[in-house]
Amino acid sequence: MKLTFKQYIESKERLKEAAQKAPKYTIDYSVRKYCKLVVGESKEDKIYVSLKPNQRISVEWLLEDIDNPLPIKIQFNDVKEVDPSIEYQTFWPSTKLNSWLYRNTKEETPKL
Repeated sequence: MKLTFKQYIESKERLKEAAQKAPKYTIDYSVRKYCKLVVGESKEDKIYVSLKPNQRISVEWLLEDIDNPLPIKIQFNDVKEVDPSIEYQTFWPSTKLNSWLYRNTKEETPKL
C-alpha cells in the first residue's frame, strides 16, 4: 500500500498528536554481545557498566520531538554489578545512544 504525500503528512500529524498525549514510553533491550555502556549525568561522574549477552536493559524515552526522542532513564535487569532499583541517566545524545543500542542489543516489545 502506497501513501500519497498528503496521507503521509496527515499520519505524521496524528503521530505528533498521539505523542503529546503519551509522551513517555519504555523499550526493553536484550544485550547481544559483551560490551560496556556509559551512564551518568556528566562526563565527570560517568560509570562504565559491563554487559553480557542476554542481559536486559530498559530505556524510558521522552517523546517531545517525534524525530529525536530523549532518553530519560536507564535500568539494568540481570546485571549483578548494578542495583536494578536505581534509575541511571546518560549524558550521551539520543543519536549516540540509539547507535550504541542498535549495534549491541536487540529491541524487545515496547511498553506504552
